[in-house]
Amino acid sequence: MDMIGASAFTWQFQHMLGHHPYTNLLTTSESASEGSDLIESDPDVFSSYPFMKMHPHHTVSWYHAYQHLYAPILFAFMTLAKVFQQDIEIITSKKLYHIDCHCRYDDVKNVIRFWLMKALSMVYMVGLPIYFQGLKGGLLLFFVGHFTCGEVLATMFIVNHVIDGVAFAQVDPSGGISKADAPNGVDTDNDDTDDSDVDADDNDEKNDLAYIHRPRTSQGLNPMEATQKTVTSPERKVPFNDWAAVQCQTSVNWSKGSWFWNHVSGGLNHQIEHHLFPSICHTNYVYIQDVVEETCREFGVPYQSEDTLWSAYGKMLKHLKIMGGASTNENKKNV
Repeated sequence: MDMIGASAFTWQFQHMLGHHPYTNLLTTSESASEGSDLIESDPDVFSSYPFMKMHPHHTVSWYHAYQHLYAPILFAFMTLAKVFQQDIEIITSKKLYHIDCHCRYDDVKNVIRFWLMKALSMVYMVGLPIYFQGLKGGLLLFFVGHFTCGEVLATMFIVNHVIDGVAFAQVDPSGGISKADAPNGVDTDNDDTDDSDVDADDNDEKNDLAYIHRPRTSQGLNPMEATQKTVTSPERKVPFNDWAAVQCQTSVNWSKGSWFWNHVSGGLNHQIEHHLFPSICHTNYVYIQDVVEETCREFGVPYQSEDTLWSAYGKMLKHLKIMGGASTNENKKNV
């Protein structure tokens, strides 16, 4: 990543530590105000806020009603924002959301590598094109390349986690959530285990998972509530906030089993397999995909997959429209 102007160190914090442990996770502002050590949010998915509202619990603004229209334009700026904004903010503040970045950026050698690779990448990505093509031609190549890369990467990233039907997780240090905090009026009284966002099964231990509410879609539904009904054996029942189950509920595949799209996307089309087995080379995803899907079916865990990238893209825009439309409807109710 350093060769394209982006910091590999920042990517480790953002993707490996921030995104993979608990995907689509957001800490509510009320929980954050308590100063809990459990404050955690997914920087890979929600770093575009407040420009875009993707999580049902994000605070809304009037312009979110149009986000499904301007989102494709913002996607093109993804790599430019990473190279010139996010990387710089993190190395200067040494913090990314809840993640402490001192372990990397307190090391002088890493800081030198950060700035040296930034400079070298600018030489061959900006300097050489300007030298051979002139100022206008060189800058044009640089920005066109970034806009193209940003659009493609952002598109293939976002449809994996921000799409109609996928679930969104929420952490609450108190172990409960009020009705006012629940999306779309979902009943979350903790005295009713059927409606509680915090699963009360005996399998739930008082650890960090016990603070993760049942992931819910933008419509306030938990995908696993339906799939668990198909499991008849008690031994095969899976807790709603089981780590692997949460990964499956918050991730979506597209063009599953396709070696072509697996190669073109670098395995992004097999996002569920990627999240369950992040250290496996993506070339193996096409061989384990059917096993993972069958296992999910066996244990009553949701396995969402779209037929094509285009259908997934359409559902992503639908989700953004729902999020923006919900804010508009809420504003009208309050008038």
